[in-house]
Amino acid sequence: MHDRRTEKSAMRRIVGVITRGVYLLAAGFYLLVGIVVILVGTGLLPAWVHDRIFEIGQNNPFTMHLIQETGTIWVLVGMLLVWFAVHYEQSIKFHWAMTFYLLLDAWVHWFSAYGRFENEPRAVINAIPFAVFLVLGLLRRGEREIKLL
Repeated sequence: MHDRRTEKSAMRRIVGVITRGVYLLAAGFYLLVGIVVILVGTGLLPAWVHDRIFEIGQNNPFTMHLIQETGTIWVLVGMLLVWFAVHYEQSIKFHWAMTFYLLLDAWVHWFSAYGRFENEPRAVINAIPFAVFLVLGLLRRGEREIKLL
């Protein structure tokens, strides 16, 4: 006889392992990119990395400053992803907040500030993290957070 509770429990464990893995992969990406752009003016980066970041920022001091400020946010996002990978049982609300953040990130790649719809490959690529988090969140439906305190 097949026990439905055992099957659900196994599925939750599998989804948990995959979600934690996604959190850690995303954390590595956000921490790496964030730290790299924060370090752009320190002389610690290889010249080709430094030059590429300045190329992206069009050597505009205001744009370069915004890139570095964005890097601080990416470091925060990376740290939160690590924290919630470790404290997974408390992560469901964070997961949906992160999914919304990734939706907004995808949105700004689909619709430019100039009012044009963009369907270039980078727009599609930027939508992948949102889709992954959305699917994992839907698979986590019914999960309850463990409240501490």
